[in-house]
Amino acid sequence: QMASPLSLLVSLQALVGIRVQPRFGSNSLRHPPAQCAAPRFVFDPLNLHSRPQPTSGTGLAAAALAGAAAPLLGGGRPAWAATDVNAAAIKDAISQAALDPATFQPVCPASDGLYRFSQKLVVAVVGGENYKEYAPLIAGGLLRVRLELCVVESFVYEAVLPFVKEKGLSWILPLHETVETFLAGVIFAVASNFILIGSTKLVTVVATYGDVLFGFPFRLVGGAGWRALEEKALPPAEPTPPPADAMGRFLKLFEKPPPKVEPPLEQVWKVNSENAAGVAAVVGFGALRAVGEASGGLRRGIEAVDFFVGRYLLLTTVGYVGLKFVHYKLFDPFP
Repeated sequence: QMASPLSLLVSLQALVGIRVQPRFGSNSLRHPPAQCAAPRFVFDPLNLHSRPQPTSGTGLAAAALAGAAAPLLGGGRPAWAATDVNAAAIKDAISQAALDPATFQPVCPASDGLYRFSQKLVVAVVGGENYKEYAPLIAGGLLRVRLELCVVESFVYEAVLPFVKEKGLSWILPLHETVETFLAGVIFAVASNFILIGSTKLVTVVATYGDVLFGFPFRLVGGAGWRALEEKALPPAEPTPPPADAMGRFLKLFEKPPPKVEPPLEQVWKVNSENAAGVAAVVGFGALRAVGEASGGLRRGIEAVDFFVGRYLLLTTVGYVGLKFVHYKLFDPFP
């Protein structure tokens, strides 16, 4: 038996939560539209349809996201996200020139400086004629490296820091979770996955090349010179008698050397500061060693951040989003 058109409309309304008003004519049922049942929303975990009307900029952004996502979650657009006034305000809030993909121009001074420095370094190494011959390949590669670094720099300086400066950090895990704090935390976590995973690997590559080209020579020269200065500050070692037989001399080859004793800095300065040459050697080799060690420490720190991002950031953000959702739906305010 074929269902009537009215029953199909009611079934559609109950399934997706969209209000479908039948047209009442002379041949239809004699019931006014006001007596029709209110729409049911099958899946609305954020209670978007019962939220008050937003007025702030953050609320307008949440309204725009909620209005766009509500049909995907199985429900109609919320009443507070569908009015003409709010629609115009939301359109103005999300259609700014700074947020328009056609006119968005990120500001990346550090990435631009690295690009210019790399370009001049390549020209100085390979020469101007060779650079002109391979300019499309060299400039194209350097430009794409600059773009990858600019993604991270722009995200930090143009999105994260201004938002934190304006809103603070109370949206991370607030005692009272609102739709604004929930959306801010979720969007930040998801955006961090897309931006940081992969981009930090490029930062690690740049830091590794910088440490190999600059930090390692400084450590090599500064370390060798500083060890020579330390040997002057150490007391002379007592000579050990040589082995009496051939077997003893053979076994001595496998003996571990005595542990190296590093004299204190005051002793090194006291012994080597008797003349101007010694003072210059202490200052010069000490500065080279300090710069090299700082470069190595920076590289190891960036590698640690990249290791965490590549292995644990996704799991951390998934757990964070789940915690925000449970807090928002079950434990609000937090007990």
